[in-house]
Amino acid sequence: MNATTILNEILQKLSVLTKEDELTQELSDQEVQNEALETVSEATEEVQEEPAELSEESVEAAEDAVVEEEAKLNEGYVSEEQYMADMASLKAEIDSIKQMVEVEMSEVKKEKEMLSEQVKELSKEPAAEPIKHNPEGEEAKKFNFTYGQNKPQSTFDRVMARISNK
Repeated sequence: MNATTILNEILQKLSVLTKEDELTQELSDQEVQNEALETVSEATEEVQEEPAELSEESVEAAEDAVVEEEAKLNEGYVSEEQYMADMASLKAEIDSIKQMVEVEMSEVKKEKEMLSEQVKELSKEPAAEPIKHNPEGEEAKKFNFTYGQNKPQSTFDRVMARISNK
């Protein structure tokens, strides 16, 4: 195996590793942007509700509807203790995932360092042996054709033999 082929393989592996790092960063950025867009859209929906001029009867009906909705919503809400417990469990899961990612990233960094050291070691060696060219070393081969030696010579053959000899 040549040093150049080894270097090419190492460079390909390094490029794959850097592409994976970029993809993970892009995914985390996209998740943050999606969450931000969701919160902004929820806030704009709440702001878009504008009160219109209503009669007394419709105002009373609306107040009754609001009271009923509040009663229904209070039943569906989570208590503060349960919310805090859920948030603590989520934070613990996130921390464990972060630790796993850090361990994997440290392994990847170690592998990158090993590959870069190999590249340095292999780059010290020459990539190929130098080529030496000697144009005077080879002469053109002279071909001797021996076709039809036993044939009786005609006038044409004798003329051609004299021409080629001179």
